[in-house]
Amino acid sequence: MFFVNDIVWWKISLNGLMNGWIPGILTFLLGLLFSKILDHRKLKQKLKNDILEIFIPVFNSGESISMPMADEAYRKLIATFNAYKRIYPGMFDREAERKLGELLSEGFIVDGEINKKFFEPDTIQDLIKGL
Repeated sequence: MFFVNDIVWWKISLNGLMNGWIPGILTFLLGLLFSKILDHRKLKQKLKNDILEIFIPVFNSGESISMPMADEAYRKLIATFNAYKRIYPGMFDREAERKLGELLSEGFIVDGEINKKFFEPDTIQDLIKGL
C-alpha cells in the first residue's frame, strides 16, 4: 500500500510561528519598553526629590537660618543640579531646567545682598517640581 502525504508542512510551521512565537516575542518587547519608560520616570522623580531635599529644609522651613547654612545649601543645590544635568542630559524639562539654571547662576548673594528670588521659595520649589 502507498499513502499519499498531502500535508503541507510549511503551512503548519507558519501557523505555529504566527500563533505561538510572534505574540510571545511582541509581548516581551512591549514589556521591555514599558519597563524602560517606568525606570525613566522613577529616576526623574528621584532626581527632583534629591534637589528638593536640599532646598526645602533650609529655604522653605519657615525658621530663621544662618548665612553660612544658606550659602552651603545653595552650593549643594547648584552642584547637585549641575551634576544631574551633566550626567543625565535631556532628563529634565528644558524650560524649567533653563529657568532654574538661570536662577542658580545669578548666585545666592548679588551685590552684597541676598538674591530677591530666594525670598520666594514657593516659586523655586515649583521650578524644581516642574523639572
